[in-house]
Amino acid sequence: MPPKHGPWRAQVVLHDVAERQIDAMNDADREILDAAIVRLSLDHRIGARGDGKLEWEYRDDRVRIVYIPTVIGTIVLVAYVEVG
Repeated sequence: MPPKHGPWRAQVVLHDVAERQIDAMNDADREILDAAIVRLSLDHRIGARGDGKLEWEYRDDRVRIVYIPTVIGTIVLVAYVEVG
């Protein structure tokens, strides 16, 4: 019997700008952001396509993430994050 595992996830890669933003956050904000990044890794189409052709934007009540998914969605490059 094959092993059971969780749902497939994309690999999330942080741009230098996003890494600096996360480094400046407190632990509570990082937890909120982490949950949003997990949702994004499970389905990169939960955001909306930006005005440009490459970038997408995900927003909820507390988080904004600007990202670029690969064509087949296996890698998501996070370019910018906000928690507030």
